[in-house]
Amino acid sequence: MNYGGYDAADFAADADFRAWVLENTNAAFWIQWQAAHPEQEPVLQEARAMVLALRFRTNEISTEEMAAVKYQVDELLNDAAVKKNNGPSRRRWLYTLGASIAAATLTLLAITWYRTSHTTPQKIIVQTGFGETKIIHLPDGSVVQLNANSTVAYPAKWEQDKIRTVALQGEAYFNVSKSPAGLHPKFRVMMPAVTIEVKGTAFNVYHRHNKVMVLLEEGKIVVNDSLQMKPGDMMLFASGTSQRLTGNAAQLTAWKQHRLVFHEETLLNVAQQLSDIYGYHIEFRNKRMEGLLFTGSGPAADPALLLKAMTTVHQLKMTQHNSVIIFE
Repeated sequence: MNYGGYDAADFAADADFRAWVLENTNAAFWIQWQAAHPEQEPVLQEARAMVLALRFRTNEISTEEMAAVKYQVDELLNDAAVKKNNGPSRRRWLYTLGASIAAATLTLLAITWYRTSHTTPQKIIVQTGFGETKIIHLPDGSVVQLNANSTVAYPAKWEQDKIRTVALQGEAYFNVSKSPAGLHPKFRVMMPAVTIEVKGTAFNVYHRHNKVMVLLEEGKIVVNDSLQMKPGDMMLFASGTSQRLTGNAAQLTAWKQHRLVFHEETLLNVAQQLSDIYGYHIEFRNKRMEGLLFTGSGPAADPALLLKAMTTVHQLKMTQHNSVIIFE
């Protein structure tokens, strides 16, 4: 398909593009297309932010909520970030989005805010690129350290009678202010299938590939209004089930110190994490390689060192072309 004339909204409405952003499907094609069209990088980043912002909820919604969503779409189209082209392609994106919402396969992040508050304050969406981390100071004084290839969204201003709410896609470490003056004591991190409620604590949340991993370091949190976690607990949530994990908690949060740490991880899992963080597309020419175990660490700023270690430990041959890496 010829994407040369696409703007950000066109990409956001394209099923193949959304599949790449959300599921890393057909990554080789998109990585190569991106490399061949560097002038389109700002457009792709804007489109990616749109897709991630629309990713957070997939529940059925009522007629009243559909009306609220329509209002949000109108507001979104008037936003400075997306109103530069209001021609047929923009309208086509609106219709595509409306159909997706009606089918309950893609819902605006605005629904999250509508369910927790019948008003819709201005939202802030913060996104990191591949290999990038950010420190975000929320309006209540809480601090979020956002890992690479991740997105958080939150109101620009929190009201006293509204629960403090943040939506997350990707990975982040939260240090939440406890009962800040003039604001609601509860704080929630919302994802499609998991909601974390806290009053004041420090915890890490990983949300990728339809699974959520939570590590609680300080305080107490309640997951999905029922499961209580205490410091040191690690939990995995996937496919509607929960599982308590054991292992090295420091490995899960090593990214905060700008390091990559792997302990007895399969090469397939290592490849997936490198893909999430750096946008690599890694292929193994022999399936048996995927199950080989790897232990090692290195600076996050130089993933080439870990790739080199993987080839050395298992005596593999590696070829790399831009972001495409092949092991054989």
